[in-house]
Amino acid sequence: MKKISILSAATVLLSLGTFAQDNPEKKQSLCSRNFDAVYQKVEDNYAGWSEKVTSRNQRKFDKITEETKEKITDINEPEACYHAINEWLAFFEDGHLFLNIPPFVKPEDPSDIVKRASKVGSVSFKNEPTFKKYLDKQKNLPEIVGIWENDDKTYRVGIVASSKKNRYEAFLLSDRDELWTAGKVKFELKEEEKDRFETNYYYADFTDEKKLGRLVKNYFVIDDVYKLQKIYPAPLEEVNNQDILTRIPQWRVEKVNSNTALITLPPFTIVDAADYILDMVNNNKAVIANTENLIVDLRNNPGGDENAFSALYPFIADKPIIRKGGMFRSSEENLILLTHELESIQAFPKYKRILAPKLQEVIAGMKNNLGGDVQGPDKVFQYLRATPYPKNVAILVNENTASTAESVTLEAKQSDKTVIIGTKTKGLADYIEVRDWGLPAFGWRLAFGLAKSARETRIDNKGINPDVKVPKKETDWIQFTTEYLSKKR
Repeated sequence: MKKISILSAATVLLSLGTFAQDNPEKKQSLCSRNFDAVYQKVEDNYAGWSEKVTSRNQRKFDKITEETKEKITDINEPEACYHAINEWLAFFEDGHLFLNIPPFVKPEDPSDIVKRASKVGSVSFKNEPTFKKYLDKQKNLPEIVGIWENDDKTYRVGIVASSKKNRYEAFLLSDRDELWTAGKVKFELKEEEKDRFETNYYYADFTDEKKLGRLVKNYFVIDDVYKLQKIYPAPLEEVNNQDILTRIPQWRVEKVNSNTALITLPPFTIVDAADYILDMVNNNKAVIANTENLIVDLRNNPGGDENAFSALYPFIADKPIIRKGGMFRSSEENLILLTHELESIQAFPKYKRILAPKLQEVIAGMKNNLGGDVQGPDKVFQYLRATPYPKNVAILVNENTASTAESVTLEAKQSDKTVIIGTKTKGLADYIEVRDWGLPAFGWRLAFGLAKSARETRIDNKGINPDVKVPKKETDWIQFTTEYLSKKR
């Protein structure tokens, strides 16, 4: 779980003073001061240290460390320092160990963007009036063909049938810049079945990605990108309130068919994720509790608040579901972090109620066992009886399902109702309870896992293998899953 605590200014200033006094006769570069702090924090506090640095790779680790120290001797600029320290952190192969700052991204050579742009096609229509005249002359146009406007009304696209059957091209109706000119294809559509399209979308830099596009009456929704409203010709049918609530939003509960419901969850990193998802579930309880099959979409979910998924367990569990407490590394600095966190949540009743008992138990254990490991408390989700519906639950995952989204997937799999469908997940849930600590220079912070998972299944850099793999050529994962669940009846 990525949960970053905020240290007091006094703590950061104390660390600044400490490192300034380490070598009073030698003036270190700013990057050297940061690296020394990073090394110390990782060695003393990171839960994965003893598993990542072993007798088998000690020589390699020492070599990388010495090379890094030499490289940063005279570095006082943040960008060069960022890349040097990140190269050292990469040795640990842990996405939960990172510099908690906005990344420095090297700009791409503009000529590469121009090359990609040259490979993206254009249509003959270069403005809206010309395209409207074309549309006015046509009969029996498919509903997808016409003029569409994006959410904030900043630009419009035309969608026209291409020369291939069931294929369409969406193009700009006005110039955006010197590369994105009127007529340039913004996305390509292939109708897989009624109102559902494989969509090859071109981003601003002309990189492309295949997405699912959904036609919902007068709206066209491209998952994870944006939605468009039909402007011309007049749509055959407009969305109603039910469509707006259940079919158009990306995060939604939708009745896919009479036997299957879909709940697409937001990232667990959003503000008040647990409350948001609880509201989604409560507002749609009648649908979830009276439908034979439930699909829970966790694709591209980076994790976050582990409690965000809890609202679904009453419908998933057919036996107690156990959330294993992490094994915390007990150190003086980890004790400071958790003690400060316990103090800071006292003013927030909700967080105090949820987090305080766990923090108090771990803190007490650390005080009694500094230098050792402390087992965090388990949490048991237990219900009197399994709900009749849903009978079958499918968790959808992909390579961007990570951290606590992976953890809850494994928890849900404790129920015999549950099957995991998709592709292998990211593999980022073994080193957990992430907090951060201030560094001496540039206002940087280092984030690391204070604990390691006590689960028997280890997935670090391996991921979770799905029970049912979605074929690479498949674009509509919801339809694929719906068909799979229908065969289990």
